[in-house]
Amino acid sequence: MRPIRILFLLSWGLAAIALQGQEAWRLTQENGDCTGAIPIADSVYHQPDAVRGFGNKLEIKENPVDHLQWLEREHHSTWYKFRSPVTTTLTFDIIPDNPADDIDFLLFEGAIPGICDKIPSRVVQPVRSNISRNDPALGSRCGLSKDAVDDFVRSGVGASYSRAIEVKEGDLFYLVVDYQDRPLAGYTIHFHYDPPPKPVEEEPTTQKQQLVINVTDARSGKPVDANLTIDGMVFDKVVEAKGRSTYSYEMDMYRNLKIGCVREGYMFTSVKVKGSMEPTLTVDLKLTPIAPGEHVVLEDIRFVGNEDKVLRSSEASLLLLLRFLQENPRVRIEVEGHVNGPTFKNKKEFIDLSAARARSVYDFLMVNDVEPERVTYVGLGNSRMLFPEPKTKEESEANRRVEVKVVSN
Repeated sequence: MRPIRILFLLSWGLAAIALQGQEAWRLTQENGDCTGAIPIADSVYHQPDAVRGFGNKLEIKENPVDHLQWLEREHHSTWYKFRSPVTTTLTFDIIPDNPADDIDFLLFEGAIPGICDKIPSRVVQPVRSNISRNDPALGSRCGLSKDAVDDFVRSGVGASYSRAIEVKEGDLFYLVVDYQDRPLAGYTIHFHYDPPPKPVEEEPTTQKQQLVINVTDARSGKPVDANLTIDGMVFDKVVEAKGRSTYSYEMDMYRNLKIGCVREGYMFTSVKVKGSMEPTLTVDLKLTPIAPGEHVVLEDIRFVGNEDKVLRSSEASLLLLLRFLQENPRVRIEVEGHVNGPTFKNKKEFIDLSAARARSVYDFLMVNDVEPERVTYVGLGNSRMLFPEPKTKEESEANRRVEVKVVSN
């Protein structure tokens, strides 16, 4: 299968990344959030780069500067998750490549349903943290140590290491590494287990959930064979499946999913599925036949503030739109861009920005070999906001959207 090229608009230029076939870990802004935590399977992990900024969401903020457990706020942060391979005393070192970097960390117990939703409200507390100023005499290292006496070391002059923690085999943890200032270089995380793991250690067993997806015709209710895109079932990968009306998968519990569905002759559709602890999760998708004038809101094509830069979380929706056009080679569409502009008239700046957002989707389709005559784009500014007076961040983001209208089939 030909690689899919995803376009992200960076200022006025274009940068392409491949959705499939990634050989090395590519650090993205999503890794600056708990939901994008990078899994660490080895005892030594080297990160040559660092996330610039706090990701897409500021999860740690508004804490007193002298708080014992918490950072005052995230600065330049990267999130990780790991499991202890044995029952042991856990210690680790975070070793900066450049000793001039000042690195802090917070450690959370991870086996908590919805942990990433609970950290911003501080419902979940760190079990260890070290926010002390870097000590050049130690190479600016920090971490957990058996010799340390404090669970938490707050900002200012203090010990570089916090107290080791007793863990059980299979225990899950989330680790956030934060630079106080702009990162100069990367770092190594070195986990120490005493006693160490056995030479050959099986993967810890985790509780699994059965995912069942049924696809039917919205009018007749009869099953129809269709193709799927599933984002969230496998970490950092969009899974594709083809040619069936019922799909069944085994996956880890509490996965938040975005499921897209396409079939020749039908409008594409997508749904979000919230993670749960149910043994079986059933999702029913209903497809509507294609007709001129039909609209689909690409809900997950999101943009950074007042820019035309597409967030990485948009990958699954862009791929779904591409598959729809590939399955229906005679369909022509218009891509409509929208902005969030409450209390303002639909001025030229809004129209230009919404057109640039629509153009970003158009460019993605062009670079993936969709015929130019099949796609037009237009900017509608704030003339059709879903929420004319948005009251939440989510409503504002929903106004910054892209819609697809079928022109002919």
